[in-house]
Amino acid sequence: MLRVEEACELLIHRAPPRRVERVPLEDALGLILAEDLRAPESLPPFPRSGMDGYAVRSEDTRLATRENPVVLPLAGVIPAGHPQEAELAPGTTVAIMTGGAVPPGADAVIRLEEVRVTPEGVRIFRHVPPMENVAPIGEDVKEGELLLEAGHQIRPQEINLLAALGILEVPVFARPRVGILSTGDELVAPHEAPGPGQIRNSNSPGVAALVRAAGGIPILLGVARDVTEVIAGTLRESSGCDLLLTTGGVSVGRFDVVREALAVMGAEQLFWRVSIKPGTPVCAAVLDGRLVIGLSGNPAAAITDFDLLVRPVLDHLLGRRRLGLRAAEGVLDQPVLKKAGITRYLRARAYNGPDGEIRLDTSMAQRAGVLSSMRFANAYAVIPAHAGPMPEGTRVRVLLQDDADVFVPQPRGDA
Repeated sequence: MLRVEEACELLIHRAPPRRVERVPLEDALGLILAEDLRAPESLPPFPRSGMDGYAVRSEDTRLATRENPVVLPLAGVIPAGHPQEAELAPGTTVAIMTGGAVPPGADAVIRLEEVRVTPEGVRIFRHVPPMENVAPIGEDVKEGELLLEAGHQIRPQEINLLAALGILEVPVFARPRVGILSTGDELVAPHEAPGPGQIRNSNSPGVAALVRAAGGIPILLGVARDVTEVIAGTLRESSGCDLLLTTGGVSVGRFDVVREALAVMGAEQLFWRVSIKPGTPVCAAVLDGRLVIGLSGNPAAAITDFDLLVRPVLDHLLGRRRLGLRAAEGVLDQPVLKKAGITRYLRARAYNGPDGEIRLDTSMAQRAGVLSSMRFANAYAVIPAHAGPMPEGTRVRVLLQDDADVFVPQPRGDA
């Protein structure tokens, strides 16, 4: 039986090539750049005033003191967005607003709070050195400068910068299109009242939400009955998807026919069963160059399978540097009674204890079919396959969900 790490390595190795597309800037948030971006122009593109004040020639203020101020006649006003093309005449000044274009000939701006305006002109009481309160061309970004390297995840800060430079489309790794097919004769739509022996299909909307949260585009393929030909037919109609996920039908029961459907279609099986509890009966295959991952039908187990096996693949296709959940080390709040065999991924509430270490509360229900306890969990406590019972206080590996609001201490070095 494969370990999670081995299964992930195999899935990523057989994943389809990343797609690159140019998207509008407003749709690029959170995506990863596929190419380097360079500045098409300088920012600011003109000498810009950093203050409300008066633009001057520095040389005209060289002899100004508190006792003997220099008086410069006022030659006009420059609001932001209304540049003055005429050169500033020697011995004069113009009022200028923050962001306004410093006129030719001027090389400094003195703050309006530091002058006194009189009928004769503007009284200046000190020497204003060159470039005071003036942002030169390219102070922020120079034309041709490397802005962002390929592999950078675009944040709101970068949206602002790129918009300021007129970059309105960016090359990014495309969001994977993920087809989701739930299987099972017992399933009815969430809006329907279940009949005898039936349950609502929570896996389709649940897995779709996981895909969307991970950065992918979910494509719901509906529900297929536990019939080989029906499942195969639905999968054949999913040509627009980069990755296919099924839920249910991957165990050893008489009506668990997802693997059989894949075999009928000529898919290459990569694995069946992974050392994950809950979620051991998970399978993967390659169908027409696309990965098909069959998740457990038990809702909580399907979520665990997704977090451990599908999330790293989506991260890879999106070009992210970290694949999968953030790993750390935590301390068990409760003992774990376990026989050696399969690696357990216990739902846990991770929090920082008084000493700053991550503590792990695993007291919630852990059965594969129990969904309600997932709302209390923000992490998985990883209990190794070879481990037996573990007492309270045992240090274990922890996988943190994206919403786990915990501080991760640095690993402790040898004393």
